[in-house]
Amino acid sequence: MGHRVLDIRGLVCPITWVRVRQALGTLPVGDRLEVLLDHRPALPDIRRNAAELGHELLSTEPIDEGVWRLLLEAGDAD
Repeated sequence: MGHRVLDIRGLVCPITWVRVRQALGTLPVGDRLEVLLDHRPALPDIRRNAAELGHELLSTEPIDEGVWRLLLEAGDAD
């Protein structure tokens, strides 16, 4: 199982989701994407949109003042 980190701090919606979707689209099923972001309003959008495409949000956690880490697992988005 692979693991990739996507640092999108400094970006805002909808660009946050576009970048996450592009990164997930390059991963084989079961690989994980760690996303670092600082735009809190993007959290529910990423969660909802990832689930709609068949990906799974494994965890969301604050890691620093205003920064969150999301861990997603790539699903079969076909």
